[in-house]
Amino acid sequence: MRLGTLRGLVLALLFLSTVINYVDRQALSVLLPTLRGELGLSSSDYGMITTVFMLAYALAQIPVGMWIDRIGTRIGFGVSIVAWSLAAVLHALARGPWTLGLFRGLLGLSEAGNWPAGTKAVACWFPQHRRALAMAVFDSGSAVGAVAAPPLVALLALNFGWRAAFVVTGLAGFGWLAAWLLIYDSPEKHPWLSAEDRAKAARELGPVRAKPPVFGEPFRRIVGTRQLWGLLVTRMVATPVWWFYVFWLPDYLSQGRGFSLQEIGFYGWIPYLTVDLGKMAGGAVSDALLGRGHSVTRARKSVMLVGALAMMGGLQVVGAATPAAAIGWVCVATFGFGMWSANILALHADVFPAETMGSAVGTTLMAASLGGAAFTFAVGKVVDRAGYAPVFWVVGSLAMIACLSLFFWLGPVKRIPETDVTSTG
Repeated sequence: MRLGTLRGLVLALLFLSTVINYVDRQALSVLLPTLRGELGLSSSDYGMITTVFMLAYALAQIPVGMWIDRIGTRIGFGVSIVAWSLAAVLHALARGPWTLGLFRGLLGLSEAGNWPAGTKAVACWFPQHRRALAMAVFDSGSAVGAVAAPPLVALLALNFGWRAAFVVTGLAGFGWLAAWLLIYDSPEKHPWLSAEDRAKAARELGPVRAKPPVFGEPFRRIVGTRQLWGLLVTRMVATPVWWFYVFWLPDYLSQGRGFSLQEIGFYGWIPYLTVDLGKMAGGAVSDALLGRGHSVTRARKSVMLVGALAMMGGLQVVGAATPAAAIGWVCVATFGFGMWSANILALHADVFPAETMGSAVGTTLMAASLGGAAFTFAVGKVVDRAGYAPVFWVVGSLAMIACLSLFFWLGPVKRIPETDVTSTG
């Protein structure tokens, strides 16, 4: 099989894993209007449950990223998706806020492997000038999953009940696992590649390095770098914008705009489609700027600045005259987040060597998740007391604050030096 074809298959699997990840994650928010009555959930309960998910997701990021660096992408990714699929199915057994919170915490712990493993796989398979678009395709699965979840979960719930909706969506990961184990391996030892294509991959990607001999060694190597802390703070401030739209948009459409479950299923997917379009546009423009000779700093950060400006569309949502206009402004904001997201992931591959990628992404995603957990918890309290208006004001402002860290803390994009070259395992 040709190198380009195999890269396409690997990228398709990474995309599908993220779709499944987000369908499993988003199912609860779609079913929230139903569960308010079935399980007696309040907004504060939902905020607490979502915070449990985010805290578990955050706290698992560094150890899971270190574990994936140590054990490898193929096995690490497979174990992760089995674990989160089982956790998703367990949601069907919930009897109230506490059991739902428990199962949500298990889902957060197990879903932590998706981005460290996926970003590491992209860094191992794609050269720098193609990584932003590859990261965009991989990451776009989150938006496709969020697009698919409202109609899919609503259809399952309306026809078979909300418990069946959790079970059916949770089982999808096992089909993905079979394809992953069949197709994925590292380029230098993949049995489907010819010697010529292996040599081509080595020229494009550079020398291959061994798995770390000591657990946690890649994390210790990068923990004191300016690049890690700059990306960490940037993600911690900006990522709550996305978590808000993922976890709270269906409820806003129900509580703030009077949508039924059927209407949420019919219209609620649109803003998640535009985030995908933003990721594709942001990745393609950034890679095109690199291809025309612009620096990595200019190519990535200029696109991210445009995305941050678009995210300010959240300021207009509550004051929009009609539900259609409100969804339109949300779409502007999510398109901007898509441009931002594709390039923040590409920056990791630009800065960190492949053997440290799991640890690096796990660390910055931990910070992003902690920021999202704190923000999600606060949203539940604020919505119960003051509605959604003050929340959208904050959501519309966060990205421009994150730009301060992006431009002044991260600074010019500089790659961390590689370690000595050895063969990979």
